[in-house]
Amino acid sequence: MPLISILLSCAFASSMVPAILYFAHKQGLYDTVNERKIHNGNIPRLGGVGIVSAFLATILALMLLQGPLIDNFQVQYKIWPIVLAGAAIFFLGLIDDLIDLRARLKFFVQVTAAIFLIIFGFRFKVMIVPWGDGFINLGLFSYPITLLWIIGITNAMNLIDGLDGLAGGICFIASLTFGISFWVQGALFSAEICLAIAGATAGFLIFNFHPAKIFMGDSGSLFLGFCLAILPLLGNGGSKNAEVGLISAATALGIPIFDTLSAMYRRKKAHVSFFTADKGHLHHILLGKVKSTGWVLLIIYSINILLALAALSPLYMNRAAGFFTRISAIVILAIFFIFINRKTPGRNR
Repeated sequence: MPLISILLSCAFASSMVPAILYFAHKQGLYDTVNERKIHNGNIPRLGGVGIVSAFLATILALMLLQGPLIDNFQVQYKIWPIVLAGAAIFFLGLIDDLIDLRARLKFFVQVTAAIFLIIFGFRFKVMIVPWGDGFINLGLFSYPITLLWIIGITNAMNLIDGLDGLAGGICFIASLTFGISFWVQGALFSAEICLAIAGATAGFLIFNFHPAKIFMGDSGSLFLGFCLAILPLLGNGGSKNAEVGLISAATALGIPIFDTLSAMYRRKKAHVSFFTADKGHLHHILLGKVKSTGWVLLIIYSINILLALAALSPLYMNRAAGFFTRISAIVILAIFFIFINRKTPGRNR
């Protein structure tokens, strides 16, 4: 029931967010306003509560509707470690939304959650290539690669959450991409999990487009980043024939990945901590050029959709052509980031 999954989670999220808005306004739980923030006014930042609640409600509903799935060990093997680790990341972000937590503590919780999932078998075990046997066995390297991937994507989504509708839109496109990939390959429950994330994000986006009524906050961006890192690994916990793969996953998530790499380079060059905020992210640069939130979203969404099509290329191309398409997309995106950063002098560092 992949289609039901996305529709159900969207309905849950869009019905939950108004209640969260009412509660946040009543309690005065608003996002802080400073020189780095683009918005003005009192805007709640508890949208992540609606996203996570809608996702969990959808998964529970699907298990009840699909009956036998709840007794299927492979399904439980897939979903329960994700729910437990995801809950830890969500509460970490929620607490950080209410009271600022130290960066080291947040990093420690993220590493612990990532290791927990790796122990349960969620890792990139092979890299799919168009030569030889068709794959490279990562061996022991699969552990540090997966750990770096999970921590990196989790924080990349948190960093790019700086413009109305941006992080949510990227998450929707990427999770939809992973869901379609699993659906076409016949891994239906993996597809349902991906599409439940996509639907929950879509329901939240109704209230997050400019001018935003609510932000997802760290509870939302960290949870969605964590989920986006895990979704490509779902095939490894179930159907052996269903695979997204590291290269496809990196292609679909290319924008937050390169935006984070740019931030790391920028802050190292400025001799400041990686956790130091600035206005050098892609959305800040584009906003300075086009002066419109809508145009910035259109540009980034369009690039993201092209990346999604490239990530899905193994489904409609032969192995060599699909590999070339994805690598080309990553290289072109890297050149784009290098060009746009070099052509933007005077950024806040």
